Amino acid sequence: MKHLLICSLLLSTGLLASDKKICGGEDNRILSFENPIGRSSMKRFKAGCTISMISESCAISVGHCVDAFEVIQFNVPLSINTEPTMAEAKDIYERNKDFMRYSDNGKGDDWAVIKLKKNSLTGLFPGEAQGYYEISTSTEVKLGMAVRITGFGEDAQDDQGNFAQQTHMGTIKKMGGLFSKKAKFGYDVDTTLGSSGSPVILARTNEIIGVHSHGTCGEKEDYNQGTLISKNKSFKFAIQQCLNFK
Repeated sequence: MKHLLICSLLLSTGLLASDKKICGGEDNRILSFENPIGRSSMKRFKAGCTISMISESCAISVGHCVDAFEVIQFNVPLSINTEPTMAEAKDIYERNKDFMRYSDNGKGDDWAVIKLKKNSLTGLFPGEAQGYYEISTSTEVKLGMAVRITGFGEDAQDDQGNFAQQTHMGTIKKMGGLFSKKAKFGYDVDTTLGSSGSPVILARTNEIIGVHSHGTCGEKEDYNQGTLISKNKSFKFAIQQCLNFK
């Protein structure tokens, strides 16, 4: 029954992109506790996608997760017997429906920018309470650079880690694509279903350089893929719009 519930959860949140790939055959993710990175879902579910704060009220994720932006939880507790648990009420936020920009056009053009409301108990925006990451729109990203991805992916073999926050570090393996896919990039970092929207963080600067969207490790490539902020004009523009939105 638990397996059926998890499958129903994921299908209902629109997580039909192939973001569930482990690179190298062994899951090397470890539990992590990065406050500005949250778990998003529809109201009737506990888990769905991953989202990260880039200002007091602006957050980024991916476009194929738009249905899962109803509830965003931070400081999510570890799971119990693989069952996802809810954050405390003070760490739960809702989306501001006055602002959302997104694209769901596949690898290199799958992104979302949203604003979140203040918490009803604390009166604080999530970025005020949880902190936020700086983003990089100009750093030259090259092959071989170390990156980490932190998110809330499925891990049915880990009683505590299933849809709880985990992280893994690897390197950039692929840059760019044909025609309009210049913002597509790949990395040998482990991800699973639910990792969609996770920030791709450059290790040497601790800045977000992109968002994870597709799992392709073990198919034709040896890397998973996402959208690089600096190479996607629409993504950059949407981020600026959110930062300036009053």
